[in-house]
Amino acid sequence: MKKFLTLINGKFKDSISVLDRGLAYGDGFFETMQWIGKNSESLHGVEFWDRHFKRITKSAKILKINIPNKNIFGKYKNKVLTAAHKKKIYKGILKIIITRGVGGRGYSYENNIRPTIIFIVFPNSSTKIIKSVNVKICKSAISDNINISGLKHLNRLDSVQARSEWKDKKIFEGIFIDNKKNILEGTMTNVFFIKNQALVTPSIVSSGIKGIMREVVLAKGKKFFNEIIIRQIKQHEIENFDGMFLTNSIIKILPVKKFGKKKFAISNSTLKLINFFQKQKNLEIA
Repeated sequence: MKKFLTLINGKFKDSISVLDRGLAYGDGFFETMQWIGKNSESLHGVEFWDRHFKRITKSAKILKINIPNKNIFGKYKNKVLTAAHKKKIYKGILKIIITRGVGGRGYSYENNIRPTIIFIVFPNSSTKIIKSVNVKICKSAISDNINISGLKHLNRLDSVQARSEWKDKKIFEGIFIDNKKNILEGTMTNVFFIKNQALVTPSIVSSGIKGIMREVVLAKGKKFFNEIIIRQIKQHEIENFDGMFLTNSIIKILPVKKFGKKKFAISNSTLKLINFFQKQKNLEIA
């Protein structure tokens, strides 16, 4: 039995053309988010939907991909989540993949191509609660391209190669560094460090993704930390920090207990931040 639902350009199906530019060239981008169904809690919908759609709009503008308006996306979202509800799936992950659409051979494209818009709903596959994790430095490099930095484009080979570096289940995530030994991000997360009640995260300029949870933590973190700092962080500075956590739209806030040989404690401020995002009213559900 299929464990997911797919909606492509508003129709329930699970295949695209072999000539789709997303398949041929990685010509597109994606968003991943958490959703809550009607029968699970009093609130229902997609967490941080407005923030995700704002980034969808920005990504489409940068890549010059034609996309429909927010109302159409809202209809697609409601259609696929209603179908999930009928299958008694009440909570899970929503992935939206947008490609430029079907085109011929070659890298050039026509401006009026109809995009391929894919909604995929996955039920939550795990109920295991992870309290803290171990991370490592990746040997693989991350691409440096200021023109597409921050975009969740469809070529994720950097992360695929990096994730293949370890099989140890005790290691949750790998952290990218650049050739100047600056810490950048995880293969699927953004990273934050804590020092004397200051929250510090790497600046993202020509490499990496400015995740939605990173954005939210930067906005809400002032409630729990004395200072928010965005700057370059050198690898050797790891030893000087008091704490560390990872973020993305699915895990929210996940404390790190060990980075290589460095051990971290979980601060009260981090625990308060975690508790803040456990309350539905703070998840901007729509």
